[in-house]
Amino acid sequence: MSQTAETRKHRTPVQERSEKKRARILHEARIAFAQEGFEAANVRDIAAAAGTRHSMIRYHFGTKEQLWREAVRDMFEMLDQALALDDSDGEPSGGVEGYKDFLRRYIRHCAAHPEHARIMISEAMRGGERLNWIVENFLAPRRDLVERQMATAGNIQQMPKMHPLSLVYIVSSICQMPYVLAKESEALFDVDVQAPELVDAHIESVINLFFQYRESDASGQ
Repeated sequence: MSQTAETRKHRTPVQERSEKKRARILHEARIAFAQEGFEAANVRDIAAAAGTRHSMIRYHFGTKEQLWREAVRDMFEMLDQALALDDSDGEPSGGVEGYKDFLRRYIRHCAAHPEHARIMISEAMRGGERLNWIVENFLAPRRDLVERQMATAGNIQQMPKMHPLSLVYIVSSICQMPYVLAKESEALFDVDVQAPELVDAHIESVINLFFQYRESDASGQ
């Protein structure tokens, strides 16, 4: 049994309730920061949404700034888990099928957690101390891994040729944007883009966009 599993086995009900409450607070905090931005988000409203008291947020997290930082830290940990980057080697599988698997994982995570992209867009538009903190603590440490992954993608014959920087932002945008703009799709097309069948359809569309026409060319069609 791993140390983590052993630790979970011996948690008391009080510890489990505390961890669940903390996770609920972080979830509601991410939703609020994504929808309203850091400045407009209200800690008392976050507490009410999480079914707790304002004093409990102060107890667990201290300031609003620290709550934001813990919420961001948690969202990057969830992203790593979704992409299997929390494994011991920290490397995604390679080749065509490996990259397709990466796209599937990433799109499903984007669909489940659109607040991640919304927070990043909000902070990237504003710039400043919070964005610099994200870059220093989460983006820069992952830069080498992203560059290796993009280099691998660039060497896949079936992938369209493009500049690595363009590839980074094309992939992130095409995977995230339907869920960032979910309210627009609902208003314009009367659809829920987070519905499982539409998430599956988006995954298939993205994979076809990157691979299908090159595979057809290779077969002489």
